[in-house]
Amino acid sequence: MLANFELRENKGRDSVWAGRYENLHNLPHWHMECELLYIEKGQVTVSLNNTVYELKKGNAFFIDSREIHYIKGSPSSITEIIMFDSRILVEIAPGHRPQHPQLSPHSFIADYYREIKKELSLQERYFDLRVRSLLTLLMLDIFRKEPLVHRGKSRDNTSMENYKNLLGEIEEKCSYITFEDAAAFMGLSKPYFSRFFKTVSGMTFSQYLNIIRLEKAIYLLNHNTRQLSITDIASCCGFDTIRHFNRVFRELTGFSPRELPENYILTSHSVKSMGKNFNPTLPSSLLLED
Repeated sequence: MLANFELRENKGRDSVWAGRYENLHNLPHWHMECELLYIEKGQVTVSLNNTVYELKKGNAFFIDSREIHYIKGSPSSITEIIMFDSRILVEIAPGHRPQHPQLSPHSFIADYYREIKKELSLQERYFDLRVRSLLTLLMLDIFRKEPLVHRGKSRDNTSMENYKNLLGEIEEKCSYITFEDAAAFMGLSKPYFSRFFKTVSGMTFSQYLNIIRLEKAIYLLNHNTRQLSITDIASCCGFDTIRHFNRVFRELTGFSPRELPENYILTSHSVKSMGKNFNPTLPSSLLLED
């Protein structure tokens, strides 16, 4: 089932992950790690805490621990990502973060990325210590060049905390929750809620709800121990008609319910050593091999 808190496991000193994505597109989510983006090619839209940023080649972007965000790259765009344990920053400037998430252009970020990725790939002796050292030097160089702000002045607010709670509510009640229910849960008028949800999520409420419902349907199709019919599965996942279910199913998977490959999943789980439970990255994204 989809969730929107991305849980990652770190064992020992394996606290850094690096990867390059073509056409990166993921659902709104948050995680305990910090995330550093560098746009290698094309244009990328990042939504962070209800603010949308348009990035282009050479731009860098910092996402702090626990901040809600999604990333949507243009076709053929390439985004370099480094994710790391936020505790590493305590060694640099305790309690401080870059004032602006969109960083000044720093070409050295790409150089550090290549070195970190190489160490992670080869895993030669003491590679984990070298990776941590490289990451510390990278963030130190960024912190030297960027205006900083104390984390007590973070961009988080009550609306974003309510939004996090709403995502859990949608997952739990996906078969019957309505747009009106969601707006009431947030305490917002329907027009304002519609704009707010689209900005934060990168999609409309109905589009997001369809993804959640379809993930549930796919799970039931893959684990159909009760021998439910496709019509029964569609109904218990909240689709009002089998025609609507079939249309959404094909739009999002490329298959009909009967054609679905065994063990198909709607969201990608290609992040390797750090990944567990939910990875918000959609299958249209391609994790590149360096």
